[in-house]
Amino acid sequence: MRHATLAVVAFSVVTGAAPAGAIAPNCQSQIDALKGTVAEEPKAAAESSVRAKLNEAQRLCSENKDEEAQALARQVREQMDRSSNAGGEASGNSTVPPPKQQ
Repeated sequence: MRHATLAVVAFSVVTGAAPAGAIAPNCQSQIDALKGTVAEEPKAAAESSVRAKLNEAQRLCSENKDEEAQALARQVREQMDRSSNAGGEASGNSTVPPPKQQ
């Protein structure tokens, strides 16, 4: 899951730093990449709101409404970040064994 989180962060940096015009030609490929990232995150993939936003973003891309699609993609990434951060804290604590008492 760490690789997926890194992919989301890298994707966020790339799309956030580029001007909207530079993003437009790659709208569909970016949505496809985000779908792949979501598929690697079972918790995020299970959320109906994530799937709905991705489907809507794909529809917007196909209608050449790239800015709207990118806005939805950002929402999905933010939602995944919140989900992975909340899960990471819980799972991080559960993997550390308690101190041994003597």
